[in-house]
Amino acid sequence: MDELEQILYRVRRLPAELEPYREMLLANLVMIGEIPAPTFGEERRIAFLEQRFTECGLQNCSTDELGNGVAILPGSEGKRAILVTAHADTPFPASVDHTFMVSHGLVRGPGAADDSLGMAVLATLPTLLEGLGITLASDLILLGATRSLEQGNQEGLRFFLANSKRPLDAGISLEGASLGRLHFRSVASLGSLISCHVDRRYSQLSAVDVINQVVNRLHALVLPSQSHTALVLGSIGGGSSYKVPARNAQLKFQLRSDSDQVLVDLVEQVDAILDDMGQQSGVSAHLEVIARTRSGGLDSNHPLVTRTRRVMSALDIQPWDTIYSPVISGYVEQEVPAVCIGLTNADNVNYPDESVEIDPILTGVAQLIGILLTIDGGCRAEH
Repeated sequence: MDELEQILYRVRRLPAELEPYREMLLANLVMIGEIPAPTFGEERRIAFLEQRFTECGLQNCSTDELGNGVAILPGSEGKRAILVTAHADTPFPASVDHTFMVSHGLVRGPGAADDSLGMAVLATLPTLLEGLGITLASDLILLGATRSLEQGNQEGLRFFLANSKRPLDAGISLEGASLGRLHFRSVASLGSLISCHVDRRYSQLSAVDVINQVVNRLHALVLPSQSHTALVLGSIGGGSSYKVPARNAQLKFQLRSDSDQVLVDLVEQVDAILDDMGQQSGVSAHLEVIARTRSGGLDSNHPLVTRTRRVMSALDIQPWDTIYSPVISGYVEQEVPAVCIGLTNADNVNYPDESVEIDPILTGVAQLIGILLTIDGGCRAEH
């Protein structure tokens, strides 16, 4: 057998070999999941991750200026470096009950899939590799990334990639859900908040009327179909009563496209719309960027993508049709080849009763280890 076939032969046996570590994975999932970690408030969860890294004897366990938790599992040669990362934050405030429950083949709790499971696998990975007798030639850099969701805009990962003193040969981002996720490209996107204020001394307009005008103008934008450009109106809020004209109103929306330039042109048109709104007496309207990504990533025939698909096929994992994820944008900016994968199946994602299925987790972890083996030996992931 050639090198890749040898790796795939081992990969098929990995779920059974990982069975003795099931309880350790679940214990780490519950302990991590019960630590609240809203975006910009991930310190306690990162501290727990660092404790696990230290217990595993990893090198250079530390946090950087943005609070990312990082450690290095040295390889036998150390000539190359592979980054494995999971985001520490969840979309739930600390006030939400973070008690986790394990029953009927599920782990249930806020953020279980997004992304407590990814963090648990990250924390357990050094122990798994040691127990399986797997020593990589490459150094493995493990990163618990902060400030990923919504206004966080992948800041933790972006900061680490932009400031890494060591060239990275490949990156793998872990998401708890869902098994079959294989993302290797990002689209150009802009997630924004438009805030409107009406000064009642100078205008009797309702801020809701102004937001309605903005929505109509947004719908009139010409969206080039050849670049798969789209407008998503996410949410509208404002006002205090049905009988009083609203003084303030907000609109959250997203523009996305395959082309960075198309997005730049559309943002200029949105700015012009808001300038027009501000010409009305007593009206002000402002644009705040929530999240922004660049287009790019790997082609479908890139070795990292094709070998990842081979690993998934060996484990009977069916890849999703969609290939896009915002997390890839950070890698695009630094020209690091990367994929984003899912670890198990999930339900009620981003609701307090979020849950992940236990049985597929070991297959998801086997997938990760298989991809690491192909990068380390059978896959030379060129930029």
